[in-house]
Amino acid sequence: MKVTLKDIADDTGFAISTISRVLRGSSKISRDTRKKVLLSAKKLGYKMPNNGEYLTKKHLNIALIASGFHEGEFYSCYYHGLNKAAKTFNVRLFLQALINYQEDLVKLLKEITAEYYDGIVLFIPELTAEDYEEIADRLSDNFPIISNSLIENPVFPTVTFDSYSGGYLAAKHLQEKGYKKQGIILGPAQRSESRFRRNGFADYISQQSGISLSWVADGDFTFESGVKAFEKYHNEKQKPDAIFASNDSMASGFIFAAKKQGYTIPGDVAVIGYDDLPASKQIQPALTSIHTDYEKLGNATIKSLLESYSKTSEMSNLLSFVPVSVSAKEST
Repeated sequence: MKVTLKDIADDTGFAISTISRVLRGSSKISRDTRKKVLLSAKKLGYKMPNNGEYLTKKHLNIALIASGFHEGEFYSCYYHGLNKAAKTFNVRLFLQALINYQEDLVKLLKEITAEYYDGIVLFIPELTAEDYEEIADRLSDNFPIISNSLIENPVFPTVTFDSYSGGYLAAKHLQEKGYKKQGIILGPAQRSESRFRRNGFADYISQQSGISLSWVADGDFTFESGVKAFEKYHNEKQKPDAIFASNDSMASGFIFAAKKQGYTIPGDVAVIGYDDLPASKQIQPALTSIHTDYEKLGNATIKSLLESYSKTSEMSNLLSFVPVSVSAKEST
């Protein structure tokens, strides 16, 4: 049976005229009323006008809750990309940076969902599946929330870069450049994106003949761990021809230390990073890197968040990957 405005009115207690104004995107409706009507429409399976596109005609307030923010290009690029996407969708984005996510997150979520915001984007790479389950237990089932952090079995809809393909493309690029003995500087073992990048890199090599994964170093995504990886490389008797660093910061640290010791890049060893941050074009030699487009990530994230208002299908556990590519420069 087709759901009508009267069904939503009966469910919410609002007049049909109020329901109609909400669904037309009227600006003369309180945020609380709009939320109740939209959630009721979603619950009942009402087909939104223009597939819910009316939502972008007025400002929605979205909280970007993130941890680990500190000095560095990655965080500014990430926020800048999402902020540009928010402008495209006529959404207002508010950054809520957590110092200690374990102490502050649940309290913050409870406060902001109750009054101030229409949806949440989470970027907290430290969260485990158990953490997400706890968050879900404390929130309204209907409150829109999207994660930008990769975990193997998402609890909330997740939009993130295709880290597996990034590692795969890195190994493929090095093979195409003629490098047969390849190495990798790993990211933190507890981070899913590190494991995906490693698996993509290793899988490509295992599927090819004539190339090998001959060297592995631990890292933690910092410049300093790239320097330490070079120290390990420098003391090896059998050195790889090329190295995939799982992010640009570690690649930069490796190159910095290598040049201090008189190595040439890519003459002695080629290096490819991941993220393709602006600094990758400024270091010498310019760093080949896996390109990640943060505005595309932002567009996909906010679009998914807005669609969650009008979709009647179950969106939890949906994992969406934003494609990556190789940005070839001098270091390979």
